Amino acid sequence: MRFWGILLLMPTAWVTALAAPEPACAPRPLVLVHVMPWFESKAVSGHWGWHWTMGKTDPGKGALATHDRPLLGPYDSGSPTVIATQVALMKAAGIDGAIIDWNGPGGFADYEMIHRNTELLIVELKKAGLKFALCVEDNPGHRFMQEGKLTRAEATAKVAASFAWADKHWLNDPAYVRLSERPLLMIFGPQYLDDAEWKTIRATLTQNPLTYALPHLSSRPGIDGAFAWVPVSEGKTVDVANWTTELASLYAQEKKAGRPTVAVAFPGYRDFYAQAGAGKSYGFIDYLEGKTFSESFDQAMKSGAPIVQIATWNDYGEGTGIEPTAERGLRDLGVIQRRLRPDADPAELRRILDAAKR
Repeated sequence: MRFWGILLLMPTAWVTALAAPEPACAPRPLVLVHVMPWFESKAVSGHWGWHWTMGKTDPGKGALATHDRPLLGPYDSGSPTVIATQVALMKAAGIDGAIIDWNGPGGFADYEMIHRNTELLIVELKKAGLKFALCVEDNPGHRFMQEGKLTRAEATAKVAASFAWADKHWLNDPAYVRLSERPLLMIFGPQYLDDAEWKTIRATLTQNPLTYALPHLSSRPGIDGAFAWVPVSEGKTVDVANWTTELASLYAQEKKAGRPTVAVAFPGYRDFYAQAGAGKSYGFIDYLEGKTFSESFDQAMKSGAPIVQIATWNDYGEGTGIEPTAERGLRDLGVIQRRLRPDADPAELRRILDAAKR
């Protein structure tokens, strides 16, 4: 409450004080959630996709390549009902939009399917009045070389074509996330592109995006800032004190350097890679009955970053999803709703989920 002064002030002073405007509150960060649109179900796609099986489990027998089970069941990311439900839950929680993990409009494996699902998701987000942005993978360059037997130059040209496609079709969309009138473009890397290759591609992007990279790669030429990610590596267990300190250090360092940052919130981390024989585990962060998510979310919201990214909506292979699951229910969405929409009916989330399951 504002302190107005001593009660014996002259009446005119009181009028002046009462007429003075309240100081403007700083706008809260934009809250976006990272979405993986890559799940395939036998009922919709005719087969179970790798992200439900990792080549190891059989969803038809109830076994999924994850420690969590979605309350929507092992769904297909191309299902209109699933997409509509996911977007409705995001909006009801108070989330402003989605950052979509995307590899380009075509290529090997499931890239074309991911692109189709991304287009469907964007339509639904816009219909709900929510925003969208991209997190582009440049790692397909390695696969273009290995599986397509292409030269480095040919593979790089394919990666460049993906950035060009996004630049032409999405970065100028009115619903696309912008900062300082420039579109936000996140790169999960750059891990394949070298400095010269990225510089050449960056120069072709006509929409002049603000480019954000993983923190350890964000000092490379042509990168404007860093986006924080779930702080696990080398298979280690990371406790609260360590991840809190690591993220606080990153936020302070980027702020001191005058560089834009995307802060991160996450529920925990427990991947399925080792169990599936699909690689080594990246590590573990305990969920602490919801405490990890609420504390990382609060830290991110107070970081001073203009954007908070929730990592993730549904990465079941890494156990970072906040989407409703049998194990955690609606707990994480409830945390967001209480902070962003404190006057909302908390039963709204359950009603949306129940309607989809009928």
